[in-house]
Amino acid sequence: MPIVKQLVRPETLLILLWAVQVVRMAWPGAAADHAGAVVAVAYVLRVFVLLRRPTVILCSGLAALATLLILVYGGPAAVLVGFKAAPLFAGFFGTIVLLRATADQLRQIANARELFERLEPDHRLGGLLVGTHLLAVVLGPGAYAITAPIVGASKVEEEHLAAMRACHRGGGLAGLWSPFWIAMALSSQYVPGVPLWQIMALGMSMAVCALTASHVLYSKEPGITLLWRALRSLQPIVPPVAVCVLLVAVLSGITVLSSLEALIVSVPALCLLTLLPKGRRALRTTLANTYRGAAYIGNEITILTVSLALGGVVRHVFAQTGITGWIGGLDLPAVAVIAIIIGTVSLGALAGVHQIVSVTFLLTVFSELPGRVADVVLIQSALVSWSCSSMIGLSAIMVATATTMFRVPPEKVILGPNLRFAAMFAAAAILVLAGVNALLG
Repeated sequence: MPIVKQLVRPETLLILLWAVQVVRMAWPGAAADHAGAVVAVAYVLRVFVLLRRPTVILCSGLAALATLLILVYGGPAAVLVGFKAAPLFAGFFGTIVLLRATADQLRQIANARELFERLEPDHRLGGLLVGTHLLAVVLGPGAYAITAPIVGASKVEEEHLAAMRACHRGGGLAGLWSPFWIAMALSSQYVPGVPLWQIMALGMSMAVCALTASHVLYSKEPGITLLWRALRSLQPIVPPVAVCVLLVAVLSGITVLSSLEALIVSVPALCLLTLLPKGRRALRTTLANTYRGAAYIGNEITILTVSLALGGVVRHVFAQTGITGWIGGLDLPAVAVIAIIIGTVSLGALAGVHQIVSVTFLLTVFSELPGRVADVVLIQSALVSWSCSSMIGLSAIMVATATTMFRVPPEKVILGPNLRFAAMFAAAAILVLAGVNALLG
């Protein structure tokens, strides 16, 4: 009986889904796809009673809408889109948890705290902005676990809020180009075939501009020289971040693996090579922390699975009713498509609509159209909307983590400078992406 209980634990089912994805990459076929879907159904049913209340409400609403559409328009098999993709996302999230657990064993990450503490006051906001961005590229919300203790040392509320907001802007902007974020994983499902290096090059360029603008607008000493000095002072954390990102980009570029599959293959191997010199104790600790961490990602995987299932149903309904052709007949200009994606997702997030849902719906619509928007621009529009949502979204995990780590109410994280910055960045990004699309066209 204890063995049975262990086998049906969410952590064990997640590891099993992860293993199914590895098998699918090695021996692709219908059998592996269906096996993954079966395990995915078991996983979602098992974790549903453990989900956060807002997640239960959201997923129940999405499932009810999908059921209603199926009853009216048919196509129950369309929901399998979500469950067949679940092993891929389980492998993605499992790899991210492993990466975070490995990072806890790295001396460079521990040194980051000391580097932040040694920054001069004039450098601190710039250092927190850029440092959190670099850490969030790999660690996502986990970057706040490193920067929050430094910010928490401030006894002046305005200084505390300014530092928190700098961290939050830097962390949110990491979604523009990080292959380790859900945004990239989700976008690549709907707009496949775009080389990862193209997405990262465009996103990184926009991130550099946005970080520079944030520094100039909100730092007490907005000199670019000070920002560069802050970046140089954080050199020890740059190599591990660069190695992870470049390895995934190169592997996806020279093999038939997608960016997600390249991440699932390369990062665990890199983590193992990093841990071996540290001995068995470090390896055991990392694996144990990875297993425990797998228990806390059920919300994200369930939302993704149900959202993708609804997306499959919506795509079927659009094909049956001719809505796709009608939207295509509108012949929307590229700037309108870009603005709709960025504006709808960002405003929806501000109102509490999870960006997974809105991005899924909009990419379902626009990825099917023979429109005027280049694929790389379509993906980057989704990434921009995700970054804005990460800064101002009521249901965004970055906002929830910042609220907890920095011990401030959500309105202090979302409203004020961060809301203004997100609005300015969204407007500028629409113009920039429209220009890039014109150049590519």
